[in-house]
Amino acid sequence: MKTQAEWVQQALEALENLNPGDSAGVDLLSYLYVADGQIGALVGELEALGSKRRLTKAQRQRAGRLMEAVAYLAFRGLKGCSSFKSFQSAGPQYDLLVTGDGASWLTLARLLYMTEGKRGVLVEAKGTSKKIADKDFARVCAIMETNLPIVGLGVFFSLHGATGFPLTGARQRGIRDCRLRQALFFAKTGRPVVVFDKKDISELRANGTLPILLARKIRDIAELGGLPTVTAVDIQEVDLPKHLKDLGS
Repeated sequence: MKTQAEWVQQALEALENLNPGDSAGVDLLSYLYVADGQIGALVGELEALGSKRRLTKAQRQRAGRLMEAVAYLAFRGLKGCSSFKSFQSAGPQYDLLVTGDGASWLTLARLLYMTEGKRGVLVEAKGTSKKIADKDFARVCAIMETNLPIVGLGVFFSLHGATGFPLTGARQRGIRDCRLRQALFFAKTGRPVVVFDKKDISELRANGTLPILLARKIRDIAELGGLPTVTAVDIQEVDLPKHLKDLGS
């Protein structure tokens, strides 16, 4: 009799013949990430540092290393991921380059709307007490376009998110700052760059969350719904007017 892992592997292999967005793919995303038990303690320390108004040089360095560690542990939990690199290249410094070559990773790349031949992920970890500025977002976009043609997805890890992104509350109709650059870069290249804030990072302590959040954030770039990304805990994404909500799920 097959184990659960064997059944999941068989399902993943069958999924290679499906297109992104198929209903089967949404459910299988939750099987593609196993959370590392170390993430919880690291996130707790990060949040404590992030709550301070000013950080010493040593604290800033510690926050940066903690964010890099969380990002690495999170992406290490993705099924099929086989290459992890962090180094100073001949040009830019890369906080984390992630990719894989097997069927599981190719399936994940397809579910995350990554184009053929561009299945790498560039992760930028920011442990600062400020939001990501437009110049930082522009730098990552330029690196992806000029230095890393094999990268199909950019991901920022930042406690306080990025400028211009919607907060809780009223729907945000206009776009500016990093949010505007995100939309323009996606429209020009077809390659998404998404942002994880402290709420998203906190969720990474649970299995299945990382790929679900990535998929929802990538879709949001095209949709520009004007609301924060739905948490991975919510099985469905629902953004409907009252007369449709009243019909129930």
